[in-house]
Amino acid sequence: MALQNYSVKNMAAFLSDTYYIPNYQREYAWEENELGDFWQDLEYTIETKSNHFFGQIVVHNDDSEGKKYIIDGQQRTITSMIFMRALQYLFYEIYHAHGEIKKAGNNEMFINMAYLGNYEGIDSHHLHMGELYNDYFSKSILGEAPSPKKEKKKACERLRKAYLFLYNKLSDAITRPSDPADPKSPRVPLDPHKQVAILDEYYNVFKDKFNIMYMEATKLDEAFIIFETLNARGKDLETADLLKNYIFSKSKDTDNAQKLWNSMVTKLDKADPTKYIRYYWNSNHKFTRDKELYRRITNEIKTPRESSSFLEDLDKYAQTYHDMAYPEDNVDFSDEGLVRSLRGLSTLKAKTFYPIILAMKQSQVSYSESDIRKVSETLEAYVFKNITVCGHTANRAEVFLARIAKDIYDGSVSSVSEINEKIRSEIVSDKEFSDIFEVWQSKNKDTVRYILRRIHKYLDKNHELNLDNTEVHIEHIMPEDNSIWLVDEAVHADYLWRLGNLMLLASKLNTSIKNKEFDFKKEYYKNSKIEPNKELSLESVWTSQQISDRQKRLCNYALSIWK
Repeated sequence: MALQNYSVKNMAAFLSDTYYIPNYQREYAWEENELGDFWQDLEYTIETKSNHFFGQIVVHNDDSEGKKYIIDGQQRTITSMIFMRALQYLFYEIYHAHGEIKKAGNNEMFINMAYLGNYEGIDSHHLHMGELYNDYFSKSILGEAPSPKKEKKKACERLRKAYLFLYNKLSDAITRPSDPADPKSPRVPLDPHKQVAILDEYYNVFKDKFNIMYMEATKLDEAFIIFETLNARGKDLETADLLKNYIFSKSKDTDNAQKLWNSMVTKLDKADPTKYIRYYWNSNHKFTRDKELYRRITNEIKTPRESSSFLEDLDKYAQTYHDMAYPEDNVDFSDEGLVRSLRGLSTLKAKTFYPIILAMKQSQVSYSESDIRKVSETLEAYVFKNITVCGHTANRAEVFLARIAKDIYDGSVSSVSEINEKIRSEIVSDKEFSDIFEVWQSKNKDTVRYILRRIHKYLDKNHELNLDNTEVHIEHIMPEDNSIWLVDEAVHADYLWRLGNLMLLASKLNTSIKNKEFDFKKEYYKNSKIEPNKELSLESVWTSQQISDRQKRLCNYALSIWK
């Protein structure tokens, strides 16, 4: 291995060189938690006068370009530069206001020349970001104080906030409350000589006492081997970040790879890239768990062509994944029945079905949205019956559905009827479902609303009523407050959250009648437009027997709905 430099360095030695961050590296990600840890470590080091290990830095020294690229450690490096810039700017402010206290060393200029780079243009700076953020970093962080206005790009905003966080911490260190008895009183500056002495201490401790393990390789692939070994357990990085760096290291066109990755992330929006990559992988490979994902992919993808193809597919199917995970923000699906079914699956917190639909999108068979809807509805019945009601584990379902997805991708299952037959083969029997559903109870209001809405729509063929959460509440027929009904405590505890005791009711009515006697309540139920509330007006009393009888009726509806 061409490991040409391996040593422990303090930050003064490390920051005195010039580094580049490759375009494919992830954005600056540190926020207040990480910055707070950094500041606490700095103050602890000052207090104890000890050394602090700041982590490892892996560098690819590219002789052909004459540049040093940071492969691992960019977050620490960027934060270090921002800290030095905040220090340098504070020195400048003090010297500008009190010229007579300038020291021979002139820390303002020394920090700039030794660690940040020359004032003369961005090319002389000691740290160069990727193309998307270098202009902002060079001009608005290293070149001048950041704007007080929020930045539109998230990474730029994090850079701006990091500068302000560190600048404000240092500013607080050289000021004191105007009223010692009131820490919140306006802060006033210390004597300028004292200010410089305090900033000198932060400066000297950071550059001399913060140490890194510096590892430099002349070959990119070997730099990545070091990087992957150090991060083998995923410390500090998500699997997606590790995979990104690995795939990019295999690519001949990193600019195109970066575009594909950025496009994928944009399509995913709120969705987690690591989870998406695993579900995508399980749609066309043998089932893989989280801990195995990195190893499985890196064992299979070895060449630039394989790397490019993998990234193209990830980008291609990212929107499908997003629309399954967030059907309320659906972009591509136009079939209303499909979107409705996906919303149902989302309400049930189902994720195990993702590989099935991803496999259908990749299949050589041209499955229409109508085809996907039919499969989605079968999946909805499977999830509702097996997991939501009967309590089967999601892990078991995930393995089962991933196996079907692989069959779809390979072509051994090639029609909607075959896919649905495979899924139905594992759906619980009507007897097992009924035995559990007839005594089923849940405090999960989203699930309760989901069931009662579906039953209402099944009974009300016009489907004209709005059942939005803001319009309807969950009503306990036997109320939560037992002070008026005075039901036996054991019965009350056992039956309160059974589905037979729950109904949807207009929010205004729910508030006005929730603790009333049953005779009073049922007059309101009689006029309800929500099915099957009307039948409750026929009951003369409401006891555990009526709750059980109603739940059996609801079970019969459920058997018809979730066939």
